[in-house]
Amino acid sequence: MNPWIIAALCLAGSGFIAWGSARLKLRWPLVVLALLLMAIAFQLLHAARGRDGFRDLAAIVAQAFTVLPALLGMAVGLAIAHVRHHKVRWRRWAGLVTAGASLTALGAAVATFLI
Repeated sequence: MNPWIIAALCLAGSGFIAWGSARLKLRWPLVVLALLLMAIAFQLLHAARGRDGFRDLAAIVAQAFTVLPALLGMAVGLAIAHVRHHKVRWRRWAGLVTAGASLTALGAAVATFLI
């Protein structure tokens, strides 16, 4: 399958989840999305690092075409929701977990490209 199609679907899907959860004032979809992206980013980071000198270069491509577009889509979805006056409350535990997991996923994605 074309990786650009996968990237577009990841961007659109996470953007829709972020926008919809902000619009409906639901916190748990953002928490689940951020935690899943963090888990995927760490799995791909460990695969890209490899073992015994063998590195999985496909993990770097997968990081570029799945996690990064999903993180971008989440940011764009939250920005669109903010512009349309559907604000997310970041003060509670769910907001902190979402922000922390998103930043950790971004850090793992960047670390993958620095290998």
